[in-house]
Amino acid sequence: MKTKIFRSQLWGTTLGTALSATFGAASFLAAGTLAQAQTSRATVKPARLVMAVNDVIKMEVGERVTLSYANVTRIITDDDDIARAFFQSGSAVLEGSAPGTTTVEIYQTNGTPKVLTIQVGNAATPPAISPNQPAPGPSLPGQNSMGETPLSPAPVALPNAANAVSVSPLTLSLGVAPAPGNASQALYTITYGNPGPDPVPNATVRFPLSEKVSLVTGSASKGGRYDASQREVVWDLGIVSAGLVDQKLTLRVEPIERTPITFEHVASIQDSSGLTVDSNAAPYSTSTTPLLTVFALPDRFLASKNGPLLIDVKGNEFQTAVDRLVAMSVISGRPGNLFHPASPTQRAEYAVMTLNGLNLRDLRDITQIKFVLGRTSTVNLTIRNEAGKNVVALIRNTNFEAGEHTAIWNGRIKDNFAAPGRYTYVCSAKDARGMVTTLKGTLNIVPQTPLNPTGMPSFIDVKPADWFARYLAVGEKQGLFKGFPDKTFRPTTAISRIEATAIVVRALGLEDLAKEWNNKDVGYFDYKDTPKWGVGYQNVASTVAKTAAGRPMVRGKINNLFEPMRDLRRDEAALIVQRLIDRETTRRITVSGAMVPGATVTINSRSVQADDQGQFAFSIDTSNSVPTTVAVIDARDR
Repeated sequence: MKTKIFRSQLWGTTLGTALSATFGAASFLAAGTLAQAQTSRATVKPARLVMAVNDVIKMEVGERVTLSYANVTRIITDDDDIARAFFQSGSAVLEGSAPGTTTVEIYQTNGTPKVLTIQVGNAATPPAISPNQPAPGPSLPGQNSMGETPLSPAPVALPNAANAVSVSPLTLSLGVAPAPGNASQALYTITYGNPGPDPVPNATVRFPLSEKVSLVTGSASKGGRYDASQREVVWDLGIVSAGLVDQKLTLRVEPIERTPITFEHVASIQDSSGLTVDSNAAPYSTSTTPLLTVFALPDRFLASKNGPLLIDVKGNEFQTAVDRLVAMSVISGRPGNLFHPASPTQRAEYAVMTLNGLNLRDLRDITQIKFVLGRTSTVNLTIRNEAGKNVVALIRNTNFEAGEHTAIWNGRIKDNFAAPGRYTYVCSAKDARGMVTTLKGTLNIVPQTPLNPTGMPSFIDVKPADWFARYLAVGEKQGLFKGFPDKTFRPTTAISRIEATAIVVRALGLEDLAKEWNNKDVGYFDYKDTPKWGVGYQNVASTVAKTAAGRPMVRGKINNLFEPMRDLRRDEAALIVQRLIDRETTRRITVSGAMVPGATVTINSRSVQADDQGQFAFSIDTSNSVPTTVAVIDARDR
């Protein structure tokens, strides 16, 4: 990529929440390179003052011309391989680099920029005007073709020994890095010296400011003063002693606009004879890093149980629910890896399934790993075990646009689930320029804690030896399960859809609302088939009671029938219990992750504070029905 003096490109992407972080790049000119640059400039012809003829400037390779425009604030050449532009002693200067034609934009303190054509030719072959270029036209007396009154041209020096250009003994280089304590500011370091045998009197260092930045007040070291008319910082050094090297001057600049930008500067040093040495160009970027933050939500989740899949469950939604509940130890299959999905669900079976589902409480069986990119990048996201070995590649060499993205992990490693323990997720992002940012955090997979019920229910048809007896005792005490008027529970009898619906509504704590809705009609065609005691439960479960995804707990059929008295199938029971686990409710979870220095991260309107290593962790109350909002804000937005 070409480096263009005073022309820069905007790197990075500004998100809807103005996400941005900062980084800097130092650029220093080696002593050998500096010597070569100074030697090459020794052959440059003396600068001549020029005016454009029909908006065209003609010059030779190696020639410098001083433009005749006053109050120039910015110069941009379209191709600095042909001609480069810079400021020297407060004047705008062009220097021919190679034969060819390019353009230059000249910005002054007022008015629109002027665009001129630059034609550079070899000294032996003066540049010819392009066939499409109009011939010079008449202008008013004392004016050029742009209607401007130029300064009087300086006489051009003849190439003889008497006026040969001298070589300045002064040296100058420029470096830049993020300012300590504020990476949004750039700290420029000017290094000058005089390795020659004689002192140099009346030396002056100038640092013209890019139009994109402003000087941080009071930051110029060693008496540097700001010349507002020229927008430059000036150091009057006086005498630079012979043999003096590695003298430092510093200043800070900061972007005027709070958006990701790139800018660069060139400093110069001049002695009393007018000999000038320019520094190297030192660029700086406040563009966003590829990766700004990564975190797990939640950072602890339930370990799933390994075991064979049940082979007789059909239908994607049913199979997903059954497989998931088996892994969470909420339900179990029957001999032969079968579930018998179409069989009626016994009342005791449904009661145990419901209690096991409620026992999970705030623990989830998956985690979301969210990452925020500053710009389009190639992302890798892996999971490592406690030994530091990669066990899962959640994302592998995949391109993502700038913004927030989410990866889901259910703890599965190939064909099995991960054992309980501590794991590390590592996220790296590489942008188009090759810059890589890597952040990591920790996950805890916790073992299942089975429900350990105690007691005996009051139902006369339940015996202490029954495997479900203690579960019914807990459910009866909580008001979830109710028997019949004859004080029986009828545990092995098939449960109806309306009976299962009533248990779900009670488990959600919505029984009082069900009483209020007992006389409503929510539109089922078989409304009159629902027993009077079950109407409110049916209405609430179909409308108000929802999962975190906003779906009803119990749904009717495609033909708008609820079929309240039909036996509940075992796969239907699994689906309802899964919805109960995923119910819309507020849960307290722990969020943890990492962020890059200089970024301010806000999660669900909470400002995140990181430690010295960039790590953070905190608890939040969240509902899956309310999206997690993440904002990454430029550190300068204070």
